[in-house]
Amino acid sequence: MVHADGPEGGMSKGVLVSNALLLIFAGHETTVNLIAHSVLTLLRHPDALEKLRRRPELIVPGVEELLRFESSVQFWHTRSAVEDIDIAGTTIPKGAPIFLAYGSANRDPKRFADPDELDLERRDNQHLGFSQGIHFCFGAPLARLEVQVAVGEFVRRVENPRLVEGPPPYRHNQIFRGPRHLLVDIDGIRD
Repeated sequence: MVHADGPEGGMSKGVLVSNALLLIFAGHETTVNLIAHSVLTLLRHPDALEKLRRRPELIVPGVEELLRFESSVQFWHTRSAVEDIDIAGTTIPKGAPIFLAYGSANRDPKRFADPDELDLERRDNQHLGFSQGIHFCFGAPLARLEVQVAVGEFVRRVENPRLVEGPPPYRHNQIFRGPRHLLVDIDGIRD
């Protein structure tokens, strides 16, 4: 990025800094929040935690369900209408900003059966945890792997985990959603 010349010339210092900040937040903050949300959700749903212990092969669909159930990104503001759009009698004019509410979309009862229930074996789980289309998160494969390993090892190794503070304090951020910390008591760590 620093030395590349695109069709419009090299990137300005401001654009480089913006991209670096995006990579830091998108690549770190969201994954940390997803791991914390996953552990918190499993502690609040001990039946799901036990199911993952008994059936570790569910970690892949389980992480997809955790992405749907507790979205790390609540909304994103980088979309705009490419043409006038009529929705329920209201016109959104071409060029108007569009805010996508991922957390709400991932709990839409028209899209997901029993959307407020955690189902580690949910079928057809096309959530918006990493967005969609041309805006799909290019770091999604790495984030999925990181969360599958972290949550899988937590489930496998941590003995009798218990939430110390519930609900935990959340960061004050309108876009990225996650606990500031997650205090957990345990009885031990398995090898």
